[in-house]
Amino acid sequence: MALWNGLCNVTRQVAQRSVSQHLSRPLISQSCQYSQVATEESSTAAATSTTTLIDESIVTPPEQEFIRQNPIVSQLVNTIMRDGKKARAQRLVSDALQDIRFKTNSDPLVVLTEAIESTSPMLKLTSAKKGSKVVHVPTALRERQRRRKAIVWILEGASKRPEKTFEARLSGEILSVINGASSALTKKNALHKLALANRANAQVSYNTNLR
Repeated sequence: MALWNGLCNVTRQVAQRSVSQHLSRPLISQSCQYSQVATEESSTAAATSTTTLIDESIVTPPEQEFIRQNPIVSQLVNTIMRDGKKARAQRLVSDALQDIRFKTNSDPLVVLTEAIESTSPMLKLTSAKKGSKVVHVPTALRERQRRRKAIVWILEGASKRPEKTFEARLSGEILSVINGASSALTKKNALHKLALANRANAQVSYNTNLR
């Protein structure tokens, strides 16, 4: 009888140990799975944060933001742009400004603004029929129209330069305007002389009700 009781006790202890081991194994595996999931989530979060930072730096670089905000440079980019390729026009203008900075060791925006202002005409000539003959009528230009005319003249002069790349031709023509050796200045002076010769045809309204 005592032997039978001892065997029963041994079988009970073995059964309890097997049950406890079986219950502890899923808990350990679940904890390992939870830890692996947590590490994967942290790594993916870090990767997404770094990619977002890199994407933001690629999408909005400081050069393109500066070109987008400045009205003179923005108008120059829009005049150069062909077939809707604005990013390419912005890159060309940025390279030309860097070339000006390298050659003059000064602020390229100041150089560009001075070149456009010195080349901008004040008037334009429009044709009008007066009786049986056609006359040229001087007409004042707005600021944006003046800048566009100057940019077109500078681009026409740059297309005739011997440099190989567009950036070098544009920067060279801008520096030629600063030095007073550009064809754009000649076109401006010729236009002003022609407008002065036809000043009698200008349509000027005189206000006689002065107080």
